[in-house]
Amino acid sequence: MVAVARNPERKRFKGAESEGIRLFSDAWKNQCLATESVSVFASPECLNKDYTNAISACTALHWERIQRKERDSSSNPQDSGVTIFLMQVIVFEDDAVDALGVAVQARPACDLTIGAFSLVELLGRFGPVQRVVRGHLERHLAGASLRQMAVWGGAVEKNHTLSPHRHSRMEDGFGDREQFVLFVNARAVPSADLIRAIQKLLNNHNTCCLECHGYVAIAIVREPPEQRDRFIEQCKSLGTGLSQWLAEQNLNEHQSSLQHVVELVSESHELFGAHERAIEGAIRMRLDQGEYEERKQGLYLAADAIVEEPVVVRRGPIVVEQGARIGPFVCLDGPIWIGRDARINPHAWIREATAIGRTCIVGGEVLSSVIESYSNKSHDGFLGHSRVGSWANIAAGTITSNLKVTYGTIRSHTRRGTLDSGRQFLGATIGDFAKTGIHTSISCGVSIGVAAMAAGNVLRDVPDFSSDLGGTASRTSPQQASTVLGRMMARRGIALIPADTELLIELAAGLPSGG
Repeated sequence: MVAVARNPERKRFKGAESEGIRLFSDAWKNQCLATESVSVFASPECLNKDYTNAISACTALHWERIQRKERDSSSNPQDSGVTIFLMQVIVFEDDAVDALGVAVQARPACDLTIGAFSLVELLGRFGPVQRVVRGHLERHLAGASLRQMAVWGGAVEKNHTLSPHRHSRMEDGFGDREQFVLFVNARAVPSADLIRAIQKLLNNHNTCCLECHGYVAIAIVREPPEQRDRFIEQCKSLGTGLSQWLAEQNLNEHQSSLQHVVELVSESHELFGAHERAIEGAIRMRLDQGEYEERKQGLYLAADAIVEEPVVVRRGPIVVEQGARIGPFVCLDGPIWIGRDARINPHAWIREATAIGRTCIVGGEVLSSVIESYSNKSHDGFLGHSRVGSWANIAAGTITSNLKVTYGTIRSHTRRGTLDSGRQFLGATIGDFAKTGIHTSISCGVSIGVAAMAAGNVLRDVPDFSSDLGGTASRTSPQQASTVLGRMMARRGIALIPADTELLIELAAGLPSGG
């Protein structure tokens, strides 16, 4: 793989495989060099370089190059022959997804940001991704296809399926009449370890099934390409039962150390540890697949990102995506990922293991937290070891407690009862469309539900579509929530569509998570 140093006249070839993030074979590496395409897989030596691979092997642009190369070489089969894993991917929710609680009430588990990726985004490097999710989310995705964006910000393709991709020379197990479909559990943590595991399973060129803790984590199924569209529709019709169907297919069980590499999140509090473990490797993968300039040591900027000095970078890596803006007098302690068009207000302190989604506005102190796309935490306050959904607003002076005065482990409350999280640091889980009032104080481990509002001292969980306003409680109707959401979307230049309102209506009606 090729790492391009700051001086364009000097290309340095680094041994990137120390990180083990290698999506394709050595033959693919040679193909990249032959076609002057560049794919960077970061080793520690590469981390202070400019990453310039606009035609990375992970991008749609590169898929076009693959197809063009294939067409150009079709008259001369000897020019082709590289095995490329470009396949249909299906990410599926199973019946254990409910345990993730508020974080997944209004979005699929595969659209949660963990580290610096959602699972849908990460799996896109293997091919186009179809979601098989709970019923109310499936209906929303169908309704949101015209906008090509779900309400939580995830991309929605219009009838995007992959036509058979043929090669003039195929490895054993790849035939002209059949093609593999990759299935990945939506609760899988999007990490470099997951990519390695999938790569290893694909290298077997055979059907297989990898289970973790009794649940299907990854499966590879062979299907005739002429039945692809019908097959995908059948998978979608199974919903959360798809996992059971896969378990019954008599696929080759893969019993190996991979079972300890692939991580499935089982409880809501496990999202926090998974994120903390994944973020640095995820940021390195982003550096691998994108084009960034190292503005100062450890701080990498994509095109049109702006940093207004003085800004202090005490630790890296920190990735700032296209169009994002960091105001003056900001302190950054990486690893940090700042999404596209996000804004960090002056005097903010963004601390380690923080991921900030697209078009968010963030100020104050943030530590080891995820803020999903289109949310605001504009003012002073503290957000620590917490998760915030999309279209949420964290008002000025809001503080999340993340440590008990006893320094003991923090309990979290679920539908199945109270669980000891085993974590000394655990803040709040704030659902999609939720809001806090000014000077809100939130106790450790509290959840604020979808479209809920909280103010004052919040000592216990706030249910979906309810208001806990410092001693008074009331219900929020889905129509009220839709009106507020529409106003917030308009400020981002996004139109509210009927599918958004219908999702809120279904959630407010108490639709079981299984759909």
